[in-house]
Amino acid sequence: MTTMPSSSGPPDRVSKAVAAVTRMRKQRPLTKRRGAQGALGPDSIFAGLVRASAVLILAMLLALLVILTLSAIPSIKEYGLGFLVSSDWRANELEQPIRDTNGKLQFDADNEIITKTIPPAFGALPVIYGTAVSSVIALVLAVPISIGAALFLVRISPKLLTPTIAFLIEFLAAIPSIAYGIWGLFVLAPLLQKYVEPAIFDVLGRVPGLGWLFYETITLGDHVGVRQLPLTGRDMFCGGIVLAIMILPIITAISRDVLNSVPRAQIEGTLALGATWWQSSWEMLRYSRSALFGAVMLGLARAAGETMAVTMVIGNNSQIKASIFAPAQTMSSLLANEFAEASTGLHRAALAEVALILLLMSLAFNIVARWLVVGKGSRTSAAH
Repeated sequence: MTTMPSSSGPPDRVSKAVAAVTRMRKQRPLTKRRGAQGALGPDSIFAGLVRASAVLILAMLLALLVILTLSAIPSIKEYGLGFLVSSDWRANELEQPIRDTNGKLQFDADNEIITKTIPPAFGALPVIYGTAVSSVIALVLAVPISIGAALFLVRISPKLLTPTIAFLIEFLAAIPSIAYGIWGLFVLAPLLQKYVEPAIFDVLGRVPGLGWLFYETITLGDHVGVRQLPLTGRDMFCGGIVLAIMILPIITAISRDVLNSVPRAQIEGTLALGATWWQSSWEMLRYSRSALFGAVMLGLARAAGETMAVTMVIGNNSQIKASIFAPAQTMSSLLANEFAEASTGLHRAALAEVALILLLMSLAFNIVARWLVVGKGSRTSAAH
């Protein structure tokens, strides 16, 4: 009888070969194996390109910070930290008549009015205030709508309609800012001026404690009076509405992804304990509140840095008024309006310092939002 070869031979040899290769891989690090392909191998070239891309992006950000800082040095030396709290923005010299203690004009021997020259002065407080107030208005209007839309897409919307609705919301982010500005200037501002703001004045104008919304104090010589603010429609309220529409798709898209990442067991657990639909949805929001706050911070960064749309509707008046119906100016609109016309080195340096403040502010917002959305806060929210 002929004896057949054992079927365990070849598999044994294969398993021994696999074990030997495994031992070799463990003994030799991955980087060394890649290096064996040669310094100009495909893996080495690809790794070099990837590293160069990352370094290039960081270098661009660093270069922007350095250039703005160097450009702003004259302003920093001239005003120091006072630049952040000063409300003066005067690009040209100003001739002001001199008055005596009784408020009367002073004349020289030739019967000419004696004047004094007031040098240019720059302060960023009005534009910082305008940026902050318009951004807050945008958040107040956009956040409830965005969170509600995200909750609708996650828990209520039919599966067949969800992609279409999500696309239409996110499509708002693709519209150029100049289009929003034109719409705000020719449609929204006249609508606010003729109908909305007068109606708000009729309802709230005589409510005690709300007069600051519609009246301002003015000084004429020695007289102090109060007058009603002119309702022009081009004010912080209009700018806030335009910004709210622009940041709505950003907050909605991120909030939807955050709510979709809530574990199914978390939702089913609340329902199993007898929670209603609303209570279950509230627990979803609580579970992901850190990441949702990060989405709001990203929207805030977009609102603070928006330029053209806000420039066209906010009124462009560097002043600090408590009323949201007063014209104002943001840091971005100031740069858009004056940078091309800056005639002195100090003026350009002041604008560069405003740009530096805006860059650092946006960078801080994005870092905080990044940490909240994908960092420690979003992973530990369930523990709270």
